[in-house]
Amino acid sequence: MSSSVRMPWYAYVLGGLVLAVALAMSAPGEYQLARAAGWGEIAAAGMPVCMSVYACFAVWFVETRKKGEKGRGTAVVGAIGALAMTVVGQIVAHWIAAGYMQSSMALTAAVSTVPGVVAGHVAHMIIRATRAMPAEAALIAEEHVDDERQDQEAEPVQETLDGFEPPVDEVAKARNRRRPGRPTASIAEIRQAVAKLKEQQKEVTGPALAELMGRDRRTGSRYLQRLESASL
Repeated sequence: MSSSVRMPWYAYVLGGLVLAVALAMSAPGEYQLARAAGWGEIAAAGMPVCMSVYACFAVWFVETRKKGEKGRGTAVVGAIGALAMTVVGQIVAHWIAAGYMQSSMALTAAVSTVPGVVAGHVAHMIIRATRAMPAEAALIAEEHVDDERQDQEAEPVQETLDGFEPPVDEVAKARNRRRPGRPTASIAEIRQAVAKLKEQQKEVTGPALAELMGRDRRTGSRYLQRLESASL
């Protein structure tokens, strides 16, 4: 059973409404902060995008990355920094608006660095994400090529009294034949992976097993069949 529960449709509508209102309320303060740092009316309008909208994007990027995935650590640091920058920016903007604080050289310098920092971190996250996709596709392609090689290297079918039927031992040898450095998983490893799926309250299926063990879907289904056969 999967541990995730899908929210009702109206929860997404309310969540989107809250997000839109929060961004709308944050925009004036961030705009005034940019104006205080010396930007003109048109350029200052981009500051809400560089702060509140950027913080939302950074959090979304982190939540779509798996734990342990390459690039997630720096994305987490960036998301925390984005949220902190947005909160501090709102406080300073309202202090200036209320007359408790005036613009200074240090504040101007800090606000001036925002666009550059945001652009660099967004580019970093996007590049990491695009690098991970080809690597994953190449791994799946290698698994499929390996399966095709196993089928090609299988022994010719031997005739039996019941017709043409391959010997069980030869089929097992062909399926277990893998590339050097990429051995097939043992029954103990498969059982350990199944136990981990159950601990995570996930449904034990071929695709789920393949994802956990870093294999393709066909290999995961084959491992599950091996485990079921061994349990008989």
